[in-house]
Amino acid sequence: MKSNALKVGLFVVAAFVLMGIGAVLLGGTALFAKTTRAVTYVDGTVSGLYVGAPVTFRGVKVGQVEDIGIEVDAKTLAARIPVVLQLSPRAVRIDGGGAKPGFDVAELVQRGLRTRLMLQSFVTGQAAIDLDFRPDTAPHFVRETDPAETPPEIPMIKDRFSDLIDQLADVPVRDTFQQLRDTMKTLDVTLAGARDLMAASTAEVGRTGVELRRTLLQANGALRTVEQSANATMGSIRQLADTTRGTLGAAGPELHATLAATREASQAAQAAMTRLSDLTAPGSAGRDDLESALRDLAQSARSLRALSETLDQQPNAILFGRESQ
Repeated sequence: MKSNALKVGLFVVAAFVLMGIGAVLLGGTALFAKTTRAVTYVDGTVSGLYVGAPVTFRGVKVGQVEDIGIEVDAKTLAARIPVVLQLSPRAVRIDGGGAKPGFDVAELVQRGLRTRLMLQSFVTGQAAIDLDFRPDTAPHFVRETDPAETPPEIPMIKDRFSDLIDQLADVPVRDTFQQLRDTMKTLDVTLAGARDLMAASTAEVGRTGVELRRTLLQANGALRTVEQSANATMGSIRQLADTTRGTLGAAGPELHATLAATREASQAAQAAMTRLSDLTAPGSAGRDDLESALRDLAQSARSLRALSETLDQQPNAILFGRESQ
């Protein structure tokens, strides 16, 4: 029993030793290294800045953001945003003078050390704190720094790039890219539909081309048939024309005689019409005689009609005379 307990104890101790070795190998000496804390105040929005965001010096990481808070002035109710920085002294080596590695924040600030808000990625909108020497700018402290109570303050400068960050902070980048992705998906669907439509149209055009070729072949055959029929018809017309010319040549004398007789008959008819016109002209003696004859003829017609009616009613009237009514 004691042997088992000893084995368990040795196993636990070995596990802790391995964990310590792994921590040293993976994290180096950072777990045991001393850090320097400083604070900087952001004048504006800290959108995109987060705890753990890198602190860099001209792109070289020298620490990270430890805390982001809000301080309100009790008198003016003005809000300010302190950003606590955790700086690694081993990240900076000072050459000459036998100086030890580390951050003397107060001295570096006097020499022009400043902070500024930097955009890490336009797509993600994440920000970071960048350090740089700007001796041409006067230090602007938000509050008096007491090293015994608070971390030393590094003044922040606001350049055009910081203004750009403030403007981009108000831009819904993620929503914009999401809309762009949705638009691209819609465009992909539209293009896929267009490709399918083009494929279907190509197949339809192919079928139409086959039908068109078949129709053209049939039309060519019909045209050849029409051409042959036209040639035969033209031959018949030429033959008929030749026959007609021969017939007209043979019947020419008779045709001239017939035309002469027709002209004479026309002239005689014209003379008769002239005489008839003279005869029926108003006031002419012939017209008076004709009208008298027509009146006598009408009277005779009435007498015949009366006789016909009498015979129809009395058939024996022709023998015995008409009975008196």
